Amino acid sequence: MAQSQGSYKVGFKRVHVGVFNKEGKAIEQKFIWENENGGTVNMNITGLAPDLVDMFASNKRVWMKKQGTNEVKSDMDIFNIPSDDLNTVIGRSKDKNGTAWVGENTRAPYVAMVGESEDGLTGEPVYVALLKGTFSLDSIEFKTKGEKAEAPDPTKLTGDWMSRTIDKDGTPEGITYGYHEGSAGADEFLKKVFVGFTGTEPEVSDSETVDAP
Repeated sequence: MAQSQGSYKVGFKRVHVGVFNKEGKAIEQKFIWENENGGTVNMNITGLAPDLVDMFASNKRVWMKKQGTNEVKSDMDIFNIPSDDLNTVIGRSKDKNGTAWVGENTRAPYVAMVGESEDGLTGEPVYVALLKGTFSLDSIEFKTKGEKAEAPDPTKLTGDWMSRTIDKDGTPEGITYGYHEGSAGADEFLKKVFVGFTGTEPEVSDSETVDAP
Protein backbone atom coordinates (compact mmCIF):
# COMPACT_ATOMS: atom_id res chain seq x y z
CA MET A 1 0.00 0.00 0.00
CA ALA A 2 1.29 3.48 -0.90
CA GLN A 3 2.47 5.59 2.03
CA SER A 4 0.20 8.55 2.77
CA GLN A 5 1.63 12.00 2.06
CA GLY A 6 0.38 15.57 2.39
CA SER A 7 -1.35 17.97 0.02
CA TYR A 8 1.83 20.01 -0.61
CA LYS A 9 2.88 19.19 -4.19
CA VAL A 10 5.73 20.63 -6.25
CA GLY A 11 5.99 20.87 -10.02
CA PHE A 12 4.41 19.17 -13.00
CA LYS A 13 7.00 16.67 -14.20
CA ARG A 14 5.33 14.89 -17.11
CA VAL A 15 2.04 13.69 -18.51
CA HIS A 16 1.24 10.18 -19.70
CA VAL A 17 -1.41 9.93 -22.44
CA GLY A 18 -3.06 6.76 -23.70
CA VAL A 19 -5.24 6.54 -26.80
CA PHE A 20 -8.10 4.04 -26.82
CA ASN A 21 -8.89 1.80 -29.78
CA LYS A 22 -12.01 2.48 -31.87
CA GLU A 23 -14.12 0.36 -29.54
CA GLY A 24 -13.00 2.47 -26.58
CA LYS A 25 -12.09 -0.61 -24.57
CA ALA A 26 -8.27 -0.84 -24.57
CA ILE A 27 -5.31 1.52 -24.94
CA GLU A 28 -3.53 1.00 -28.25
CA GLN A 29 -1.06 3.92 -28.20
CA LYS A 30 0.76 5.65 -25.38
CA PHE A 31 2.74 8.89 -25.25
CA ILE A 32 4.83 10.55 -22.56
CA TRP A 33 5.14 14.32 -22.82
CA GLU A 34 8.13 15.83 -21.03
CA ASN A 35 11.01 18.28 -21.52
CA GLU A 36 11.39 19.50 -25.13
CA ASN A 37 8.92 16.92 -26.45
CA GLY A 38 5.73 18.06 -24.79
CA GLY A 39 7.12 19.79 -21.71
CA THR A 40 4.45 20.17 -19.04
CA VAL A 41 3.76 23.76 -17.96
CA ASN A 42 0.56 23.52 -15.94
CA MET A 43 -2.65 21.54 -15.56
CA ASN A 44 -5.96 22.51 -14.01
CA ILE A 45 -8.79 20.03 -13.38
CA THR A 46 -12.25 21.34 -12.49
CA GLY A 47 -15.63 19.83 -11.73
CA LEU A 48 -14.38 17.31 -9.17
CA ALA A 49 -16.91 18.34 -6.52
CA PRO A 50 -20.51 17.23 -7.12
CA ASP A 51 -23.49 19.55 -6.90
CA LEU A 52 -25.24 19.69 -3.57
CA VAL A 53 -28.73 18.19 -3.49
CA ASP A 54 -30.69 19.18 -0.39
CA MET A 55 -34.17 19.42 1.07
CA PHE A 56 -35.68 22.03 3.34
CA ALA A 57 -38.58 21.37 5.70
CA SER A 58 -39.88 23.14 8.78
CA ASN A 59 -37.83 26.21 7.85
CA LYS A 60 -34.49 24.38 7.90
CA ARG A 61 -32.33 22.03 5.88
CA VAL A 62 -33.25 18.50 6.90
CA TRP A 63 -31.40 16.44 4.28
CA MET A 64 -28.42 16.89 1.98
CA LYS A 65 -26.33 14.76 -0.37
CA LYS A 66 -23.11 15.08 -2.35
CA GLN A 67 -22.08 12.10 -4.46
CA GLY A 68 -19.87 11.47 -7.46
CA THR A 69 -18.43 14.36 -9.45
CA ASN A 70 -19.67 17.27 -11.49
CA GLU A 71 -18.80 17.92 -15.14
CA VAL A 72 -15.06 17.21 -15.09
CA LYS A 73 -12.86 19.27 -17.40
CA SER A 74 -9.13 19.85 -17.72
CA ASP A 75 -6.92 22.58 -19.14
CA MET A 76 -3.25 21.96 -19.88
CA ASP A 77 -0.44 24.10 -21.22
CA ILE A 78 2.14 21.90 -22.95
CA PHE A 79 5.37 23.02 -24.63
CA ASN A 80 6.10 21.69 -28.12
CA ILE A 81 3.84 18.64 -28.34
CA PRO A 82 5.16 16.35 -31.11
CA SER A 83 2.98 16.96 -34.17
CA ASP A 84 2.11 13.30 -34.71
CA ASP A 85 1.07 12.97 -31.06
CA LEU A 86 -1.10 16.08 -31.26
CA ASN A 87 -2.71 14.95 -34.52
CA THR A 88 -3.56 11.62 -32.93
CA VAL A 89 -5.13 12.89 -29.69
CA ILE A 90 -7.32 15.54 -31.35
CA GLY A 91 -8.25 13.36 -34.33
CA ARG A 92 -6.52 15.27 -37.14
CA SER A 93 -5.84 12.95 -40.07
CA LYS A 94 -2.98 13.28 -42.58
CA ASP A 95 -3.25 12.71 -46.31
CA LYS A 96 -0.55 11.30 -48.60
CA ASN A 97 0.86 14.79 -49.00
CA GLY A 98 1.50 15.04 -45.25
CA THR A 99 -1.23 17.63 -44.71
CA ALA A 100 -3.36 17.32 -41.56
CA TRP A 101 -7.03 18.12 -42.11
CA VAL A 102 -9.94 18.85 -39.76
CA GLY A 103 -13.53 18.82 -40.96
CA GLU A 104 -17.02 17.47 -40.56
CA ASN A 105 -15.82 13.87 -40.14
CA THR A 106 -13.04 14.67 -37.67
CA ARG A 107 -13.58 12.96 -34.34
CA ALA A 108 -11.15 12.93 -31.43
CA PRO A 109 -10.49 9.46 -29.98
CA TYR A 110 -11.08 8.56 -26.37
CA VAL A 111 -7.97 9.02 -24.26
CA ALA A 112 -6.80 8.42 -20.71
CA MET A 113 -4.33 10.74 -19.01
CA VAL A 114 -2.05 10.77 -15.97
CA GLY A 115 -0.37 13.94 -14.73
CA GLU A 116 2.74 13.41 -12.61
CA SER A 117 3.97 15.73 -9.84
CA GLU A 118 5.86 15.05 -6.61
CA ASP A 119 5.38 15.46 -2.90
CA GLY A 120 6.86 18.76 -1.70
CA LEU A 121 8.53 17.22 1.35
CA THR A 122 9.48 13.65 0.41
CA GLY A 123 10.02 14.00 -3.35
CA GLU A 124 7.89 10.89 -3.91
CA PRO A 125 5.82 10.86 -7.13
CA VAL A 126 2.16 11.87 -7.10
CA TYR A 127 -0.20 10.89 -9.92
CA VAL A 128 -3.60 12.22 -10.96
CA ALA A 129 -5.43 10.15 -13.57
CA LEU A 130 -8.41 11.04 -15.73
CA LEU A 131 -9.87 7.77 -16.90
CA LYS A 132 -11.68 8.45 -20.18
CA GLY A 133 -12.38 11.52 -22.25
CA THR A 134 -11.35 13.59 -25.25
CA PHE A 135 -8.88 16.37 -25.97
CA SER A 136 -9.51 19.43 -28.10
CA LEU A 137 -7.39 22.27 -29.45
CA ASP A 138 -9.49 25.42 -29.29
CA SER A 139 -7.16 27.88 -31.02
CA ILE A 140 -3.97 28.29 -33.06
CA GLU A 141 -2.00 31.53 -32.83
CA PHE A 142 0.84 32.92 -34.94
CA LYS A 143 2.52 36.17 -33.96
CA THR A 144 5.41 38.24 -35.21
CA LYS A 145 8.88 38.09 -33.73
CA GLY A 146 9.67 40.95 -31.41
CA GLU A 147 12.92 42.83 -31.11
CA LYS A 148 13.74 40.95 -27.93
CA ALA A 149 13.59 37.19 -27.47
CA GLU A 150 10.49 35.92 -25.68
CA ALA A 151 9.65 32.64 -24.03
CA PRO A 152 7.70 30.37 -26.42
CA ASP A 153 3.96 30.01 -25.92
CA PRO A 154 2.69 26.58 -24.89
CA THR A 155 -0.07 24.67 -26.64
CA LYS A 156 -3.35 24.77 -24.75
CA LEU A 157 -5.30 21.50 -24.67
CA THR A 158 -8.73 21.18 -23.10
CA GLY A 159 -10.24 17.91 -21.99
CA ASP A 160 -13.74 16.67 -21.24
CA TRP A 161 -13.96 13.58 -19.02
CA MET A 162 -16.39 10.87 -18.01
CA SER A 163 -16.36 7.80 -15.80
CA ARG A 164 -15.04 4.35 -16.70
CA THR A 165 -15.47 1.02 -14.97
CA ILE A 166 -12.46 0.16 -12.80
CA ASP A 167 -11.93 -2.93 -10.66
CA LYS A 168 -11.58 -1.52 -7.15
CA ASP A 169 -10.47 -4.29 -4.76
CA GLY A 170 -12.53 -6.83 -6.70
CA THR A 171 -15.62 -4.65 -7.14
CA PRO A 172 -16.37 -2.96 -10.50
CA GLU A 173 -17.09 0.73 -10.02
CA GLY A 174 -17.61 3.75 -12.26
CA ILE A 175 -14.57 5.99 -11.69
CA THR A 176 -13.87 9.42 -13.19
CA TYR A 177 -10.43 10.18 -11.73
CA GLY A 178 -7.77 8.51 -9.63
CA TYR A 179 -5.12 9.85 -7.25
CA HIS A 180 -2.05 7.85 -6.28
CA GLU A 181 0.77 8.90 -3.94
CA GLY A 182 4.21 7.31 -3.89
CA SER A 183 6.23 4.93 -6.02
CA ALA A 184 4.83 1.88 -4.22
CA GLY A 185 1.90 0.56 -6.24
CA ALA A 186 2.45 3.09 -9.04
CA ASP A 187 2.98 0.46 -11.74
CA GLU A 188 -0.30 -1.27 -10.88
CA PHE A 189 -2.07 2.10 -10.82
CA LEU A 190 -0.77 3.00 -14.29
CA LYS A 191 -1.66 -0.45 -15.58
CA LYS A 192 -5.27 0.05 -14.49
CA VAL A 193 -5.45 3.51 -16.06
CA PHE A 194 -3.96 2.39 -19.37
CA VAL A 195 -6.02 -0.76 -19.57
CA GLY A 196 -5.08 -3.33 -22.20
CA PHE A 197 -1.87 -1.62 -23.33
CA THR A 198 0.62 -4.24 -24.54
CA GLY A 199 3.00 -2.08 -26.58
CA THR A 200 6.46 -0.80 -25.78
CA GLU A 201 6.61 2.04 -23.30
CA PRO A 202 7.59 5.32 -25.00
CA GLU A 203 11.06 6.65 -24.27
CA VAL A 204 11.51 9.72 -22.11
CA SER A 205 14.10 12.32 -23.09
CA ASP A 206 16.96 12.92 -20.65
CA SER A 207 17.27 16.56 -21.71
CA GLU A 208 16.41 19.13 -19.06
CA THR A 209 16.49 22.42 -20.99
CA VAL A 210 16.10 23.71 -24.50
CA ASP A 211 18.27 26.56 -25.75
CA ALA A 212 16.56 29.43 -27.50
CA PRO A 213 17.21 29.62 -31.25
